[in-house]
Amino acid sequence: MRTMTHKTNDGMPDVALLHGLGRSPASMWLLARRIRHAGFAVHSIGYPSTRQTIAEAEAFVRDRLAGLPHRPLSLVGHSLRGLIAAAILRDPRGLWIDRVVQLGAPNLGSPMIERLGWLWPVRKLCGPTIAELNRHPAPSTRSSWIAAIAGTARWPFLSAGFQRPNDGIVTLRSAWSGAEHRGRVHVLHSFLTISPRAIAMTIAFLRTGRLEAA
Repeated sequence: MRTMTHKTNDGMPDVALLHGLGRSPASMWLLARRIRHAGFAVHSIGYPSTRQTIAEAEAFVRDRLAGLPHRPLSLVGHSLRGLIAAAILRDPRGLWIDRVVQLGAPNLGSPMIERLGWLWPVRKLCGPTIAELNRHPAPSTRSSWIAAIAGTARWPFLSAGFQRPNDGIVTLRSAWSGAEHRGRVHVLHSFLTISPRAIAMTIAFLRTGRLEAA
């Protein structure tokens, strides 16, 4: 898996994008483009998301990040990879991490996986992480260096009975756990990376440490 890098102005932390399960750096293309146009150097990290546990994926990402220029890095992670971004921030191990943006991260697990995790397509998509998505860890201490953006446009039928609001896969409570800065957009889980509002909030936090532009 290669890392796609787009260089731009100096003076700000670089931004590393971590795509979600079953996806590739191409799924983050619009986000990468907008962040790059905002003046950041962008690195899109690819990895075999459906063949790794969370711990294996974290080790893989750490190795890729260690190979980037030694400068501050902010991380933007979609879905399960938002968990990896937060874990690296809390335990950088020599990496220089500035801020983290989570887009629909299942910090407390996913009710969709609990309900449909027995289905072959779901197990194929999630790979070895499926057992970890069923877990409900205790909420993390809020970090002022983490912004969590959650979707609220749930599937009318598939997500019936889930705690509301949710994005069809992850509940608002799960997505916001551990983040001091919290935002929401009315889109489904898969569309968080292309939502104009979510992208604008992401760029605002990377620039200012707040989800709203100054």
